[in-house]
Amino acid sequence: MADQVRRIAMLVYDECDLLDFAGPSAVFHSAARHLIGSGHADELLYVVEPLSIDGRPVRTLQGIVVETKAATPLSPGIFDTLLVTGGFLDHTNCDPRILEWIKGASPQVRRVTSVCCGAFLLGGAGLLDGRRATTHWEDCERLGECFPLTEVQPDAIFVQDGKFWTAAGITAGIDMALAMIEEDHGHRLALMVARNLVVFLKRPGGQSQFSAMLRSQSTDGPLGSLLDWIVDHPRGDLRAEALAERVNMSLRNFYRAFEAVTATSPADWVEMTRVDIAKRLLSQGTEPVQQVAYKAGFASYDTLRKAFARRVGVTPTTYRERFAPQRAAQTEASGFSTTYRQ
Repeated sequence: MADQVRRIAMLVYDECDLLDFAGPSAVFHSAARHLIGSGHADELLYVVEPLSIDGRPVRTLQGIVVETKAATPLSPGIFDTLLVTGGFLDHTNCDPRILEWIKGASPQVRRVTSVCCGAFLLGGAGLLDGRRATTHWEDCERLGECFPLTEVQPDAIFVQDGKFWTAAGITAGIDMALAMIEEDHGHRLALMVARNLVVFLKRPGGQSQFSAMLRSQSTDGPLGSLLDWIVDHPRGDLRAEALAERVNMSLRNFYRAFEAVTATSPADWVEMTRVDIAKRLLSQGTEPVQQVAYKAGFASYDTLRKAFARRVGVTPTTYRERFAPQRAAQTEASGFSTTYRQ
């Protein structure tokens, strides 16, 4: 059985975030159970092993204690993937043995990954120089300052650069783990796992870490009110000239102020907002996609489809079908059982 297992080493430590560990663990566990339950046990299964430097119980930020094994030096092939969790530790205040172990383990595994601020530990081990990476949006600027040779992508859900994967905060680890399942076993299994965990398969790695609606809620002043108004009126006159007039600014000053607040142009922001609204309507309702396009403020379905292609990576219809019952039936017919539930 040992040669049928992909062992996932989860490096944890005191005050690591529980969800950084539990989210990807649930994905890999669900994938293994689906493979066994669907008669595909001849495929390589996943086994997650929590490791710590001393092999003692680790207390997470949430107060949950995780039993661990000692992170001893690795030989090639013992572990398939290394995942470094995030938390309050970084490369400046962690036990130096953590960085040394990560550096030594990296050549011995097929994939090296991190969730949230675990990227700082990968960087401290010298593994992100010359690579693209991400972390939680609040810490991306600091990641770039600490590791100037790393190309930090602050708006990405997760980033893959060769064997190195880094995910943004918390639930982005689930998205990253689903992408790994898809890479290892294909789309059908990843879809089954996503449905089992009641999450979308999958937010593309380059998708924004947080939506226009969330950004508008965190913006103060006249432009904050304007961003809220855009969310509430996606079918309104959202040309830059009309928006500038609403906040009593010249067009030139409006462009400058808008980009300073949102880091993008008014047109780009409006499209992002409309896509967010369309995604909500598609996932929560049954209206025809043409009606969804109209309600979200798009001139036509074709305009909505092109915006989805740019920002989501799938068509509106495919986005809706991720969890549709008929899609589940198609998946079951193609070889994976839908009956297992954790």
